[in-house]
Amino acid sequence: MKKFIYLFVLFTATSIAVSCNSDDDAGSDINDTALVGSWGATESDEDMVLKVTVTFNSNQTGRLIIETTFEGETETETENFTWSTSGNKLTIESSGEAPEVVTYSISGNSLSITDSDNFTTVFTRL
Repeated sequence: MKKFIYLFVLFTATSIAVSCNSDDDAGSDINDTALVGSWGATESDEDMVLKVTVTFNSNQTGRLIIETTFEGETETETENFTWSTSGNKLTIESSGEAPEVVTYSISGNSLSITDSDNFTTVFTRL
C-alpha cells in the first residue's frame, strides 16, 4: 500500500527528485496518442480504499485525482500537470516542480508505470 501511494506522490512531484538526462531534448518529446484518455487504478487495504484517476489530454496537459477513503471519510486531491513522452519515458511536470520521469508501457487497455524504485502500477483505461 505504501508503495502504491508513493507512486502517486511521484506524480504530484512533491517528494521525489529525479534528474533529467542531458540528452533529453525538448525536440525529442513525442505526444504518444495511445496515452490520451483516462486511466484508473484502485487498491484496498483493510479500512482504506485508494482510487486514482489520471487523465492525459491530447494537448499534453492532464489531471490526477486521488480519492482516499478511510473509515467512511473520503478526501480528494486534484493536481494538474503537463506531460510528454520520449521513447518509453513519460515526463510529468506539475506547477513549478521539477519534472518527474517514469517508464511506461501500454498493452491493450492497460497502462503500466514503473517508478525509479522499479515499482510498477497498472492502470486500466476508463
